[in-house]
Amino acid sequence: MTAGAILWLALLVVLLGLLVVLARRISVLIARTRDLERVQRSVESIDRRLAATSDPLVAHLDEVRRHSGDPHALAQDLGPALAILEELAAETAALRVPAVLAGQEAVMIHETERAVRAAELVVHGLDALLTSRGHRDLEAHTSLKRGALNLRHAREAFARAAAEVAALRPVDLAVRPGNRFRAPIRTAQTATTVPSALFEAGDRDPDGPSEPRM
Repeated sequence: MTAGAILWLALLVVLLGLLVVLARRISVLIARTRDLERVQRSVESIDRRLAATSDPLVAHLDEVRRHSGDPHALAQDLGPALAILEELAAETAALRVPAVLAGQEAVMIHETERAVRAAELVVHGLDALLTSRGHRDLEAHTSLKRGALNLRHAREAFARAAAEVAALRPVDLAVRPGNRFRAPIRTAQTATTVPSALFEAGDRDPDGPSEPRM
């Protein structure tokens, strides 16, 4: 074999090696793109359903707190709304997201669970309002106010995290550390009782100052 033939053979081997490397990188990028798009679709769906559930509930709560709404109608709507929020919290906890989005993942899990706790707090407040015959009005209205605040804030915080997830590009997974996908985070199930510790610190009511943390 001549020197020229050996040179051409070596060049061919190098080119084939480069093609293999390029094909692998393209395959990895396609896989990352598909996984990222799956996560983004899931988060967008959860965000949309969280808004569709919490926004009308908060509006109805505000009406009841201002004595212009029907608490009995709210009580009827609350059961299905709570079931949806619990479903969204479980769905969020089961997501597999890129490790680079670990911060947003933690926020989304926390806020969907916070929305569930807020709805349970509303259940507690409505029960006090409808069954106490005026003897537990302060407790009832405090619970309703805190429930409305926490629902609103959970919805807003989840939306911000969802926007950050939507802004991520496949190339970000390649150039940023921790680009592998994480397993779902397991969280404890939400308690069925509603102690005063469920009140979130730092909430501010647009209608006026909030009560001290209970």
